[in-house]
Amino acid sequence: MVTKIKSSVIILSLVIIFLIIALVCNPETYIQSTYTGIIVWATAVLPALFPFFFLTKLLTNLGLVEKISKFGQPITKFLFNCSGISSYVFLMSIISGYPVGAKLTAELYQNKIISQSEAVRMCSFCSTSGPLFIIGTVGVEMFLCRGAGLIILIAHILSAIINGIIFRFYNKNEQLLNINYQKEKNVSNILSETIYDSVISILIVGGYIALFFMIIDVLSNFYILTIIKTFFANILTFFNINLEFSTGISSGIVEVTRGCLELSQYQDLFWSVIFATGLISWGGLSILFQSLTFLKTCKIKIGFYILQKLSQCFISMLLCYFILKLFPL
Repeated sequence: MVTKIKSSVIILSLVIIFLIIALVCNPETYIQSTYTGIIVWATAVLPALFPFFFLTKLLTNLGLVEKISKFGQPITKFLFNCSGISSYVFLMSIISGYPVGAKLTAELYQNKIISQSEAVRMCSFCSTSGPLFIIGTVGVEMFLCRGAGLIILIAHILSAIINGIIFRFYNKNEQLLNINYQKEKNVSNILSETIYDSVISILIVGGYIALFFMIIDVLSNFYILTIIKTFFANILTFFNINLEFSTGISSGIVEVTRGCLELSQYQDLFWSVIFATGLISWGGLSILFQSLTFLKTCKIKIGFYILQKLSQCFISMLLCYFILKLFPL
């Protein structure tokens, strides 16, 4: 009996074989790329993100979720057709940044606190970057302008809210689960469970960062990024926007930090900030796969999740455009 192989499996297999050949042909370059990714994770991401992973998980285990959910229930039900617990996830997401929102959503679904449909709706507004990255890293360090970071943050958060309102109609007739979030827990085990879960989660993030640092260099060396750059250059030409932005956009599609850094080098601050806003709301392929790793238990279709992120990306760019028109930098 002949087993039919899915086209997605074939494509993924070809990509993996291509990456293996690239590694064999030039191991020194890509070992260095991976090493650089690990260093960036260890020196920048780990110190910033691990405390948030630990503290948000600890708050969940201690039962604070129930208290916050009671206050947020009327708002989240009206705006997003989600239970009050989504207000906790949204709050932690905008404070902590990627991929905390996806991680918490997956935990709630695994614990049968939310349904699969509600998890899908929550992903539309609970997947955000944090102020530490947007204002501190992008605004102050890259653009040398705190105001730019503040405008990006405002547009980013508002786009998440609007995106949630749009996707509230996904399976809108479903009855929300009515569950007591507070569960009996052995207090002596809470700390060890929280540490273990946080360590595993931060290692997953580190693995993706190291992998995509290598992938970016492979794409660049094999001129695949050039093809992506040409595609965006044609779009920019149609809208009569400087073609130089295509380089930063194409890099940011894969890895958002590198894309924002390249955009900050251009003199046109107006469009640089707008495109940086879009890239941050998109998150880059690295963050996309980090989030999907946590969300795989929720049975969320990859295509639909990408649609949600693209929707937020375009909404944030549009909001940023009008904010910059009203409050120019």
